Amino acid sequence: MNFKDLIGKPFHEDGYGPDNYSCYGLLVEVFKRYGINIPKVNISVCACKETSQKKIQKELLKVWQPMKKKQAPAGILIRSTNPDYADHLGVYIGAGKMIHITPKRNVVIDRVQNWQDKIIGYYQYVGNSKGKECK
Repeated sequence: MNFKDLIGKPFHEDGYGPDNYSCYGLLVEVFKRYGINIPKVNISVCACKETSQKKIQKELLKVWQPMKKKQAPAGILIRSTNPDYADHLGVYIGAGKMIHITPKRNVVIDRVQNWQDKIIGYYQYVGNSKGKECK
């Protein structure tokens, strides 16, 4: 899978591409490239905004299933700044790597190992979400 055209694209809180992305918008785009269509709605809260880790995990389980074995593509739920909150998403793309976006670095591919202590879990998309739009 080739993601070169995404590298360096800037962050925008409501971005769904092709010029800019939010972390959820990037997840939608990457999964689309794997042939998996995820609605441009969030899981009742905007995953890129700080919210209770337990609340977001509860909502995730409605349309995402935890994976016992990592395989691409997998949504990665991350706590990047506050240990009590999930505030970031990435996508596992195989070979120990993930693609994600941050306001300072834009879209990048990182080694999962660099984020291991902040990763909450890996998730496989299994259904449609009826959540609110990510605003």
